[in-house]
Amino acid sequence: MFMPLIEKLIWDSNFFEINIGRYIIDDECNFNPIKFQEEAKHNYDLVYVFSYQNMLSLSKVFDAKLDLVDIILTMSMPLIKNNYSDNVFDLRTDLTKDEIIGCYEIAEQTSVVSRFFNEPLIGQEKAKALYRKWIDNSLNNSFSDGILLTKSNEIITGIHVIKTDHNEKTGFCSLIGVNKNYKGKGIGKNLWEQAYGYWTLHDDINRCKVPFSLKNTESFNFHLKIGFNKIEEIKYIYHYRNNKKINR
Repeated sequence: MFMPLIEKLIWDSNFFEINIGRYIIDDECNFNPIKFQEEAKHNYDLVYVFSYQNMLSLSKVFDAKLDLVDIILTMSMPLIKNNYSDNVFDLRTDLTKDEIIGCYEIAEQTSVVSRFFNEPLIGQEKAKALYRKWIDNSLNNSFSDGILLTKSNEIITGIHVIKTDHNEKTGFCSLIGVNKNYKGKGIGKNLWEQAYGYWTLHDDINRCKVPFSLKNTESFNFHLKIGFNKIEEIKYIYHYRNNKKINR
């Protein structure tokens, strides 16, 4: 019986309206680029290929017809609760229409550094729609605790979607963004301080984690500055595009 190498991503396929799969490489020695490509070209328009900790060799990238589209670094820092026990936070699971529009605007601005925004098979409008969906999901508790906000004269200036993982004793940043007209005003730091204050209410949470693209040097430098200095994971992301289906 044939066992597929590639996992079909139903949600992504439906949302982006193309056939999308995912392939995870834990050990490059076990990656057969010819078999991968044979399966991919018959079943998918686009395949996300994730390689953890190590970049793939150029020969396998070439043979599998892969394109390195991003490197995601996940970093962590300890949560010292005594420092943040008095922090005030504004965690929402409900927003007004105007607030939603403000959050959408920041989410769309944040999307421009994503691999989805620059993927020709997805396109910029679909990428923006994905990030708006991220906001929607933050309000229905499907993938997060909620969304932290900063405001100035009723204008949403910053958003921070957070998730608490009690099994890992970790508070995760799912999405963080500052309105482009309000950068350099300490809003990003405030959004993190709100998150620290929220997580001090959970006795078991003892660290924070955040993933970000190395293409986003602004985010990288900011998180280093506020104390994220331990690398938890490096993920190299490649895309396989089916040229036959692109040109159909």
